[in-house]
Amino acid sequence: MNLRKLFEAMKLLLFDIDGTLIRSNSAGRAALTYALEQVFGTAGPIDDYKFGGKTDPRIITDLMLAAGISQKSIDAKLPTVYDVMTARGRDTFSEKHIVPCPGIPELLDCLRQRQDVVLGLVTGNIVSTAPLKLKAGGIDPTQFRIGAYGSDNMDRNALPGIAMKRASKLTGHTFNGNNTVVIGDTPADILCARSGKATAVAVASGWHAAPTLAKYKPDFLLENLTDTKAVEELLVNQAEGS
Repeated sequence: MNLRKLFEAMKLLLFDIDGTLIRSNSAGRAALTYALEQVFGTAGPIDDYKFGGKTDPRIITDLMLAAGISQKSIDAKLPTVYDVMTARGRDTFSEKHIVPCPGIPELLDCLRQRQDVVLGLVTGNIVSTAPLKLKAGGIDPTQFRIGAYGSDNMDRNALPGIAMKRASKLTGHTFNGNNTVVIGDTPADILCARSGKATAVAVASGWHAAPTLAKYKPDFLLENLTDTKAVEELLVNQAEGS
C-alpha cells in the first residue's frame, strides 16, 4: 500500500478501559472512595451507586450532591480529589489483581504493528489514573497514542470528538465518525460512539450481557475479543462509520 492509500485508510480505534481492556477488580472504586473520604469526609451513597459507563467527575458530583455537598465546593475540590485518587492508585493498583480482558493482549499486539491504525482510549477514568490501571493489568499505556478522559469532560458523549481532534492534530490526518471506531462494554459506550457518529463495537466482557447491549443497537456486538484475526478484520476493514 502506498503512503497516500495508507493515509486514506487510517482508522482510529478508541478503546474503553474498565470491562473492555481490563477487569479492574473494583480498584478504581476503592481509590475514589478513599479520595472522597479524605477530601470531603464522606463517600456518599457509593455502595448503591453504579459506576459503569460514567466519567469520574460525574460519579464524584453525583455522590457528593447526594451527600449534601454544594456544587461550588465539589468543583473547587475536584483537582484535590484527582490528586488523592492518583496517589492512592499508584500505591494500591498493583495489589488489586487487575487483569486484561480475554483476548486483549493478543489483539493489541496485532493492532499496534499496523501502520493504518491509531490506537486510542476513550474512558471515564481521569488522565492520571488510566495509565496506572493499564500498567497494573500488564498493558503498556504508551501504545495508545491519544486519549480522551473523564478529566477532559464530565459528559462521556463529548469524549469521542475530543479524541478525534487530538488524533487529527497528532497525525495530520482528519479523523471523524467515518474512520473512527469506539470499542466498549456498556450502553454508555454505544451512546458515546453514536454522539461522535463513530462505529460502535460492543463487547460483553464487562458487567452487561450481550442481550442488554443489543437493545442499544451497536453496529457490531461481540461476546469477547478472543478471536484475534476476526476482531482485527472487523475493526480495521469492516467497521465503517454509519
